[in-house]
Amino acid sequence: MPSHHRPAMRRAACLLLIAALAACSSKSENEQLLELRDGLAYTQYRRLSESGLPGAIGAYRKGMEWSGKAPPVEFDEADYCAMHVLLAYGALVADKSTIALAESDIVEARNCGSFDRVAANSLRSVVFQRLEWPQLAQAESDKVWAAPQTPGADQPPVAHVITLHAALTYLAVTEKRWDRAQVHIDALGQLLKQPWMSELPRAGLAFQEGRTRDGLVTLKRMSQDPSAPEPVRKELARFIAKVEAKGGDVDSFVFMPRLIAVLTWEAVKQEGPDVLRTTTRFAEEQAWKPLNESVKDGAGKAREVAGSWWNKARDAVSSDAKAAPEAAKP
Repeated sequence: MPSHHRPAMRRAACLLLIAALAACSSKSENEQLLELRDGLAYTQYRRLSESGLPGAIGAYRKGMEWSGKAPPVEFDEADYCAMHVLLAYGALVADKSTIALAESDIVEARNCGSFDRVAANSLRSVVFQRLEWPQLAQAESDKVWAAPQTPGADQPPVAHVITLHAALTYLAVTEKRWDRAQVHIDALGQLLKQPWMSELPRAGLAFQEGRTRDGLVTLKRMSQDPSAPEPVRKELARFIAKVEAKGGDVDSFVFMPRLIAVLTWEAVKQEGPDVLRTTTRFAEEQAWKPLNESVKDGAGKAREVAGSWWNKARDAVSSDAKAAPEAAKP
């Protein structure tokens, strides 16, 4: 090709690229979502998960029988729903949005209970937030708030889901699993309309890695964010003063679990359901203890295959979330 043609070809290629990007940006969020769900990666994965999970469990049971060991109990619809929620959660931790969307869609399509459905909605809101589809993310959060309270339940589904995300945020931080904490904080930020919260795990990770200056910059930015409630900004200012007084010698494990528990509770008091706002000692360290232990030690049928600390927390929320604040009282 003659050299004098190359600049013209480059300009033409650039124009085509700009046109393609403009076409993408002009598509609505719903149109982009439809394209994602029609895509090969989504359709193949969803087909595999829907048909492969029962087969995998059947093979696992058969293998246990052949080895002379007692197979686990039969799995019912609730167990499959819980496992699909778990898979969606695991995909989000790994930053695999397409897989997380497929798994949460499977939960919505199945005859799942209200808790699993609203849990899937809250995870799907995080997927849409990460894909930068704010209207769809808000719509999923609205579904959680609109879910009716089951007869006989002590709290509406939104209260259970908020409690679950808050408890698992705290547990993830104490275990220094900032990838897990990020998922739960993102979900809480969406549910409570508190976008400033998404910076918390990034600050915690910076402190843990010894990047004190980066952590302080992030916290100072949050403390000046007008969208953050005033009690949050005051708590952040106190925390920043403590860190600066230590001269850079910061143990994130000492500071961050407590800070995140307090800030999470301040967000819940501002925007959470009334049933949680009135639980005034919810964020106290001793109030977290029984729930934290329940998260670690609670039971659930699906744990035999899934490992399922999400399931354990789900069980804990139903039985112990209301009792946790009482346990904190002297």
